[in-house]
Amino acid sequence: MFPSGMPPNPDLLARLCLTRPSLDLLPSYLDFIEEMRVVGDTIWPSRLPGADVGPDAFVARLLLKETTPEPPAVPESVHWGLVDDRVIGLIALRHHLNEQLEKFGGHIGYEVRPSCRCQGVATAMLRLLLVTERARTLGRILVTCAPSNAASRKAIEANGGLLKGIVFVAEVKRETCHYWIDVDGRSPPAPPAS
Repeated sequence: MFPSGMPPNPDLLARLCLTRPSLDLLPSYLDFIEEMRVVGDTIWPSRLPGADVGPDAFVARLLLKETTPEPPAVPESVHWGLVDDRVIGLIALRHHLNEQLEKFGGHIGYEVRPSCRCQGVATAMLRLLLVTERARTLGRILVTCAPSNAASRKAIEANGGLLKGIVFVAEVKRETCHYWIDVDGRSPPAPPAS
């Protein structure tokens, strides 16, 4: 694990790209999830293959979320953050909000491999996602995070996120920050100077 406050890694970020889930990258993705499990991170059930789902079906399910999500989920585009054929993160863009996502979750959810944190990966993945056609079509994007999650708040703010409020969400029994990012087809904010 890298220490908190480590500066962004320009070499790593220059090689970072977003890719759609694929069977050939699944072992690296599962290694990423295992690394999260080892450090005690929350792993959302939708991010895991079930015991009754084979590798092909799991990858297909991730891709099908874009057009035919399992209710009550909304359509979402799932991307893996990739550096040199190694999955170092996941970021998903939900195509619209339902009542639950308006309070908690928003349009975008992301996770970063624990050994790659504090290097600017979340900021870079968010920047790459915001210039996609789907994000530009939405125009205005809600991103939520815990008030205590300084790294996530920094990533959101670096990408133009404006805090509109902190609300208590009874269903998850905690406060959450509501940030809005206006995406109008302009270039994203420049990466921080190294």
